[in-house]
Amino acid sequence: MIDNLLTWSIFLRCVVPMLVATVFFTAFVYFSLERHRFGSSYYYFVVFFVTFIFYLCGPAFNILPIEYAKPYIQLGRTILFFWLGLPSLLIALFRFSNVTLPKSVMYFSYSFGLAFSVCFLVLTELAHPKINVLKGFGLIIAPIDWLKLTHIYSFQIVTFVVLLIIPCFYLLQHIPKAQNKGYIYSAISLGFIAVLGSMAEHWITYYSGTSLCGLIWLGAMFKDIQTVYDKAKTKNDHIIPLQIKNSQDSQIISFFKADKGSVSRQVHPPWPVPCKSKLQEQDSSESKESKAEQVKINNCVVQNAMLYIENNYFNDINIDTVAFSVGVSRSYLVKQFKLATNKTINNRIIEVRIEQAKKVLLKKSVTETAYEVGFNNSNYFATVFKKRTNYTPKQFKRTFSS
Repeated sequence: MIDNLLTWSIFLRCVVPMLVATVFFTAFVYFSLERHRFGSSYYYFVVFFVTFIFYLCGPAFNILPIEYAKPYIQLGRTILFFWLGLPSLLIALFRFSNVTLPKSVMYFSYSFGLAFSVCFLVLTELAHPKINVLKGFGLIIAPIDWLKLTHIYSFQIVTFVVLLIIPCFYLLQHIPKAQNKGYIYSAISLGFIAVLGSMAEHWITYYSGTSLCGLIWLGAMFKDIQTVYDKAKTKNDHIIPLQIKNSQDSQIISFFKADKGSVSRQVHPPWPVPCKSKLQEQDSSESKESKAEQVKINNCVVQNAMLYIENNYFNDINIDTVAFSVGVSRSYLVKQFKLATNKTINNRIIEVRIEQAKKVLLKKSVTETAYEVGFNNSNYFATVFKKRTNYTPKQFKRTFSS
């Protein structure tokens, strides 16, 4: 009974693609959890994941007793994947790799995918005896004698070569050496498998071969996770030495104004110091003049904010997270920080990141440095670095590494 239900043909054509779809669903979850790392490429990856998972599930739908819906599912999954999925994968890989992709190429890729989808729809309507979707909507296409169903394979070969294989090989030549290339190799394997399956006109080769694409993608994802883990571990190792440094550096509060303009030289511990809130200061038993000075400049709050920034510059921090860490409101912190340092909090965060980047750049690539010091986009990092130092990251690395 089981032998009649499950054959090698069904396993390779239906079960294997479903397993690959599970891999890409896992990738979808991982990319969503780490979306800040992928920046604008995340949304393009999502379009690819959704359309490719739907595309891989197509053969499984064919064995279900849903005869009326089958033509719409088969056409829909193919059109969505070639029109939106493949071009989105192309754009996502370029953006994730920080390689510029001209807008004209972006528009061309979606236009080419749409052109293939229209050709596929018309050809299938004319050549496939079981699919009459357009006819069902009252659209009748005149027969074309020379057009055959096997021409679908030729159209697919051209599409995969133009939208995937050629761009990915170009990308490999321009991607930074330290960048994770696994996702690009996975895309190339998908392209070659599709081309081989189409040349042989064998759907089993086409669908079962996607398992190689899934395995390579899974390996690239594990490598990505390991990189994130190593990066987090390295950053954590920086915290204790930094705290020791802060406790020994009596100049940390040289920015702060004391009574009558004198500079405070007190040394504070490297952990957040409990501070009185604004309301507590106002309710204290001190004189009105003393209360007015405390409200004007609260050195304790500003120092803790400075310390939090120096210990967490590599994380995704902003004014709100800094204010929460020191236990005061956003507006109060902004005012206190500006009074004490004559700088904004965002300015200080960038200042610390750039100073750390100068050290990291001497040992690591631009992309690695950008992520390690808290920037989510290496292009933005390069722009800020140039503005702050008058060097591009690459110029700085060449000048000071020797």
